Amino acid sequence: MRVCNRFTEDKKKNGPVSDPANPLCQCGKKKSRHEPPYHQNNDSSEPWSAETHTLKSPTRSYGEIQFVGAAGWGQEKLRKFVRVDYETKPETLMELIQKQWKLGQPKLLISVTGGAKNFKLNSNLKNVFRKGLIKAALSTDAWIISGGSNSGVMKYVGEAVRDYAIAEGGSATTRRIVAIGIATWGILDQQEALTMDKGSKLLSRPASYRMDQQEQTGPVRLDPNHTHFILVDDGTTGKFGKEIKLRSDLEKQISEQKVTPENDERLNIPTVCVVVEGGPNTIQTVKEAVENGTPCLIINGSGRAANILAYAFDNCRTSDNKPGKYFSRDVRGKIEKRLRKAFKDRASDLLNMIEECIKEPSLINVYKLDAGRGVSTDIDGAILDALLRAQKGNCIDQLQLAMVWKRVDVAKTKIFTDDNNLMMAKLNNSVRYAIEHDLPNFLELFIENGVSMKDYLTEKELTILYRGITKTSRLSCMLEENKKKDIKPTSLLSCMLKEKNEKKDGGYNVTLWMIGQIIQQLTMDTYEPLYLSDEERFNQEYPLTSVSEKKVHRESDNSDHCGCSSQLFAILDHNIQKSEKWKKIMPQFHPIRELFLYAILLNRQEMARMLWERIDEPIAAALTASKMLKAMAGKEFDQDQKKSMMKHAENFEELAIGVLKECYDPGEDRTNIYNMMRRELPNWGQATCLTMAVQAQNRKFIAQSAVQNLLTKMWMGKISNENNYWKLWLYMFCPLMVAFNDSLMEDKHRERCQRNAVTANKPDDSGGIGDGHEMEMVEVDSEGAPHPTMADCKQGNGDLDNRDSGQRLSVLRRLVLFYNAPIIKFRLNVVAYLAFLFLFSFIILTEFEEERVTWKEWFLIGWVVTLYMEEFRQIAHGESNCWKDRLYHWINDFWNMIDLATLLLFGIGVALRAIPGMFGPARIILALDLIGFHMRLLQSFFVSERLGPKLIMIARMMKDLLFFVCILAVFLISYGIASQAIMFPNVTDPLSIFKGIFYKAYFQMYGELFLEDIQPEVCTLDDPCPEYSWMGILLLSFYMMLSNVLLLNLLIAMFSNTFSNVQENTDELWKFQRYEVLKEYFNRPAIPPPLILISLIKSFVRFCIKICNCSCCPSCTSPELKTFPEEGKVKELVLWEKNKADDYIVKENSKHNMEDRVQTISVMMEKLLGNSDRLSKMEPQLVRTNKAMEWIMKSLIANKLSSGEEPPDMEHIDSGSGGQ
Repeated sequence: MRVCNRFTEDKKKNGPVSDPANPLCQCGKKKSRHEPPYHQNNDSSEPWSAETHTLKSPTRSYGEIQFVGAAGWGQEKLRKFVRVDYETKPETLMELIQKQWKLGQPKLLISVTGGAKNFKLNSNLKNVFRKGLIKAALSTDAWIISGGSNSGVMKYVGEAVRDYAIAEGGSATTRRIVAIGIATWGILDQQEALTMDKGSKLLSRPASYRMDQQEQTGPVRLDPNHTHFILVDDGTTGKFGKEIKLRSDLEKQISEQKVTPENDERLNIPTVCVVVEGGPNTIQTVKEAVENGTPCLIINGSGRAANILAYAFDNCRTSDNKPGKYFSRDVRGKIEKRLRKAFKDRASDLLNMIEECIKEPSLINVYKLDAGRGVSTDIDGAILDALLRAQKGNCIDQLQLAMVWKRVDVAKTKIFTDDNNLMMAKLNNSVRYAIEHDLPNFLELFIENGVSMKDYLTEKELTILYRGITKTSRLSCMLEENKKKDIKPTSLLSCMLKEKNEKKDGGYNVTLWMIGQIIQQLTMDTYEPLYLSDEERFNQEYPLTSVSEKKVHRESDNSDHCGCSSQLFAILDHNIQKSEKWKKIMPQFHPIRELFLYAILLNRQEMARMLWERIDEPIAAALTASKMLKAMAGKEFDQDQKKSMMKHAENFEELAIGVLKECYDPGEDRTNIYNMMRRELPNWGQATCLTMAVQAQNRKFIAQSAVQNLLTKMWMGKISNENNYWKLWLYMFCPLMVAFNDSLMEDKHRERCQRNAVTANKPDDSGGIGDGHEMEMVEVDSEGAPHPTMADCKQGNGDLDNRDSGQRLSVLRRLVLFYNAPIIKFRLNVVAYLAFLFLFSFIILTEFEEERVTWKEWFLIGWVVTLYMEEFRQIAHGESNCWKDRLYHWINDFWNMIDLATLLLFGIGVALRAIPGMFGPARIILALDLIGFHMRLLQSFFVSERLGPKLIMIARMMKDLLFFVCILAVFLISYGIASQAIMFPNVTDPLSIFKGIFYKAYFQMYGELFLEDIQPEVCTLDDPCPEYSWMGILLLSFYMMLSNVLLLNLLIAMFSNTFSNVQENTDELWKFQRYEVLKEYFNRPAIPPPLILISLIKSFVRFCIKICNCSCCPSCTSPELKTFPEEGKVKELVLWEKNKADDYIVKENSKHNMEDRVQTISVMMEKLLGNSDRLSKMEPQLVRTNKAMEWIMKSLIANKLSSGEEPPDMEHIDSGSGGQ
């Protein structure tokens, strides 16, 4: 802060009317306001200057301001301010702004200058200025700098900020606008309120700045809607413009900063000067801005200096010999005349300044507003256009500016035009910037304008992108978690890379191999990402080529999570084995797919959606994204991020459903969609759409008609759907009927071929006979799908191919196909299980003797042993790649938990039976175990469309019952203890206490009141009468009322609510459960227990032969729910699916466009309705004008001053009807 220390009388302003005892100093203060030691001045003739006549001291004005009595939202928020010396270095101010105020870094600086005193703007121009300024600030993350006072153009800036804050609910936390006011300290009102007392180090509370006091002439007030204030002090009072130099230096310092300092970029923060009205200082500010290379936007029509500058620029001429522009003599005279009229004595100096400005025409831009015809363009567009013009045709820099501002509309209209010949090969840095900063609109613009993603996105570039992830992202956290696991590398290469990394900097760089591990964790361990297919290729370290890449150095591990790499586990893992006849198709590096996975891992919704629209296998991509996002949501702790990921996952499920519905046209061939759902997808981890949807718990997708029809066909296997319900039961128990009757699809095919052959051999109209050998007959099944050819039937897994092959089958092959159908396996297992339950029940009821073990009991024990073996087979054939995960997934299934409990209880019961004296407990355990075996039968009801949903309701209601029992236990225990203590005190027998508390209270709830115990007729010494029995009756009445009336109705209400909630989704849940049943019986051996032992022994023998590497053993793999079409067929399927997806996207976009148009029309109608008040006010004015015109015409005619012609016919307008 500065204080005048040499009083120098201002003789120009101290006239005869001034007080001679208290004259005015040249600093602007009266002599009485100077401290006594500063009244003396040894050289009073020396002109006053801040350098020689002021004393500098540390500032005592800083902290926060609370505006009291401010309109709008200003009084609710605290504003930061600081009083600084006019010689303060701009670097110091930048440190204050960024470190103390924590404002970060702007991407654009908008400097608003103009009239400091109040002036009136055209209402239309004022609205356009407010909206355009805020839109420009929001869309570009800009700072707004103005004079900061509550007058002139600064007041309009503050009102724009206030209106935005009010529209956002009074607070703009996420999109807060930064409006910095730089004002001269000496012109401010209430300076004392902003200054702390001497000796104080900090304001004890926010400074109260009152806005409700009567405004005085002279001092000006701060605007309450600016967010920060820098008050410049040079020791003067009442003198404007002392902040101009410091403001210019600060703006220049800001403009020299990098837009994004974390990146190694050459682009500085762009600055634009917006001129509204103004005086001589405004013209000087524009000149300094042009000298600094800052583009200026002149708002024509705002008044004074702005209008003169706009006129000057519009009427200047281009010189052929000299750079820049010049004025003609006539125009120069008109400008000088206007300057003299507005600013009098300073006209010549200001004219020279204007001439200096027009020498850089690319930096001067004029915004014109024609009040009669509306606005030519928005203010925000004019601001950005001015900045682009300042780049002087450098398209790359212009594009970088548009990307920093996130204004793809500017890039489309100003950069990617026919006039600009952009070299797409030079846009690699721009593409990387768009990807790293999540700018999907720009990435889409690049792709549409010919940028080759195949040339851009190499494995090295993708690795660099993954290195640039922020530490706060979920992907970065998962990489850190993998690093902490410290799992051993899987190969010598991993060991070498680990040693190399540790020697270099003690950490890991992010590699695609690590990203592949994350993808596998988020999907399933049988998912085979591309990045894990070749460790030498995808575990490479690339040199860090920029500062940003060196800053985002990461660590991770190269590991096999389960460690299941031994030969034994690899042989047992049938799920990843492929038929030896068919070569495995390796995944390829597809740039769009890799970027799609990148966007999913970082939860970038818009970018992921844009890339999904360009992907080749959209259904698989959407389902994979849904699975990964749900897995990431399960690991996320932030609830907002978790909700965002779940919503994102649901959106992708809806996209998959939309494309599926587009593909499933009832009038078209359904073979493609069935193959598409079951086809192994090399580019998506060797999974299928069906398995990925199940893993992602996409119930809505599974419940679609296309998927359900596919499950039905897979459930039937090779059995023709023309067989009725009872015929299948008959065929199942009579194998000879299967061998000699038409039960398979091939049989129906042969019948149709015979009928067609007869038709083909009939004479045609010309008298000839059609040659059946020359015609290719293509059969179509009931679904409208063509039958497969012989080549088709040789492809893939024959167990899954449920189409008729057109072959003549042998008897043995017919039996194998029939009994391998999942529906037949299911029925055989149900029949066998019923026989097991009958045998178990018969033994436990009639022939379970302690003295001897009957052959039936031995047979039962052997049967249970086969059940043990079947459960082990299910674990061994699990979908995971390691035993730990297989066991985990197996035990998480509810029915497997029941199987485990029943089998363990049976083993315990048999073991106790062998121990002398434990026959009774063994019988009890086996009897209870039989209940569990009976409950296990409920799973077979899931196949039924009617019974399956009811089981889901029962499961949900069991949860309600569990919560109800917890509530009931509180009432039951409290009543039981109270009644026992009152009526039967001091009882020490634990059994009697338990019976009194739990037994009686529980059965009293069902109506067994035990009144004979509460009020007995006869009492003895051994059985005394209860004390205070009347109190027991009273407690019982309250207990019965609560339990039988309140709690029972509560339970009914809970069941009703659960029923109504589940009823809507029951069908969806049941359809999802169908897949689990299908998968279980698809993989089961055809022979049910106990004969399943034959199949298990056969598999064990083959397993042992394979361990010995014996070539005599035929290839045997576990059946899989997938097909492996040939390469040509795969290309057809991919192209067909992509075309259908494009049709779906077009329909969705047209729907959204229609919604946008409807919304736009509704907004326009609201505006028209809002103008109805203005129109109603104009109507009486027009009526009065019309009457006045008629009176003038009559007066002219009466005084014979008319033209002599007849007056024109005036249409009569009825104000009521609005017509003639």
